[in-house]
Amino acid sequence: MATTPVPAAEPQAAISPLGRIVGVLFSPEATFQDIVRKPSWLPAVLLLFLTGLALNITLANRANWVEVAKEQISKSKFAARQFDQMDDAKKDQAFEQAAKQQKIGRYVRGVIGWPLMLLFTGLIYFGAYRLIGGARVSFGLSFTICAFASLPMGLREILGSIVSALKDPSAIDPDNYLASNPAAFLGSDAPAWQMVPLISLDLFALWILILVAIGFSAADPKKLPFGKSLGIAVGLQVCIVAFFTMLAWIFA
Repeated sequence: MATTPVPAAEPQAAISPLGRIVGVLFSPEATFQDIVRKPSWLPAVLLLFLTGLALNITLANRANWVEVAKEQISKSKFAARQFDQMDDAKKDQAFEQAAKQQKIGRYVRGVIGWPLMLLFTGLIYFGAYRLIGGARVSFGLSFTICAFASLPMGLREILGSIVSALKDPSAIDPDNYLASNPAAFLGSDAPAWQMVPLISLDLFALWILILVAIGFSAADPKKLPFGKSLGIAVGLQVCIVAFFTMLAWIFA
């Protein structure tokens, strides 16, 4: 008796690099499934590099860095005590020097910020999902997931570049350039250790956490259902925020 041949399943069409960038923001589940099948981090990293470079160049040229330096020094009791011992001429010179250093730092951050950040987050999530979740993921896939999951921050940087270009220089906060988290509504004299946890509640940062969870769940759905994946991402974020809050409190 002749058997009827079973037709082979048609391979799913790959999503283009531009389609992946748009899809992560609006259709993340299907997009991350495509990314997992054929990882390629270059489009996301290149876009984040460009948005980060644009933002930092804008901030370097628009923000009032002397006022930023004064505000930061006033929040540190140790630095404030040192400045209190200076005469007015030396204070002005020190403020100018600090402003110059921070402005140069912004250019440096624009060039190396995202590559370093993605290497760090890719490694941290790789370790967390392997050790806690037992996920069968490589570091390369972890890096790719983190790069695409971070695209909402690229959107935040684009909006931040526009807002900073239009804002009065004295009203620009380089560390919180877009009012997308509760820290933006605190007074400028609020201590740094209070700012850190509130900045972590940024709408774009929370969006990224959800995308990370979706991405790693797509990488190993059997061992990482979405709920478990989200729990690992949130737990890791809470630990990181607690660590940096403690550092800010110690050095305040």
